[in-house]
Amino acid sequence: MKFSLRIAMILLLTGFINPAKAQLKLLRDENSGGRPVTSNPYLEIKGSAYLLDFEEGSILFSERDTAANLIIAFNAYDNTLELKMDGQLIAYHPGKISGFILNTSSKPRLFKSGYEIPKVGSNVFVEILVDGEYTLISHHFKTMGDDVNAAYGSQKAKAFQTLDQLYIFKEGEARMVKTKSKYLEETFTSDTPKVVQLIKDYSLDLKERSDVIRLIQLLNYS
Repeated sequence: MKFSLRIAMILLLTGFINPAKAQLKLLRDENSGGRPVTSNPYLEIKGSAYLLDFEEGSILFSERDTAANLIIAFNAYDNTLELKMDGQLIAYHPGKISGFILNTSSKPRLFKSGYEIPKVGSNVFVEILVDGEYTLISHHFKTMGDDVNAAYGSQKAKAFQTLDQLYIFKEGEARMVKTKSKYLEETFTSDTPKVVQLIKDYSLDLKERSDVIRLIQLLNYS
């Protein structure tokens, strides 16, 4: 869980990864948790189960074993990381791999598991937005429901819906991010006065995700 954004950047920028043969051994080793995806069960569902399209990225087996330059995508409905290799799809579940990095438009996004989310548990991949005394994560997930855009009178169709929720972790305890000021003390306890001052000094709007990220960064360095 302590595989930080800084370490992820070092891996990408310095090329500190296993050689190609070692990568292939990791990817094909059944003990790594990879399982072939034999068919697409969502052909009749509108939208995509993936958070983003397949793109280049890395799979983190541990802090020492990282397989890079792979074509991967996060299946936010099944909560699996899927790899395209040798004409087939291989799915990895949380716990079997440490996490993954999506190199989205040269802005790497780090995903990890092991963060205990209330009513969800720790066996899910989450995106690490800020890592520090206060850690900010985003739980991206998809649900399946009726297609609200289906033509009137047509047969009921299903569609994927994309959701995400921000959580702040401190000393291993998770608190959901709530944007209303009256909930600040519930989230930040004794640091609430400092948080209120930072919001005022930097004109932050917690309805904006970028401002929540900025607040946690400022709080960690204050």
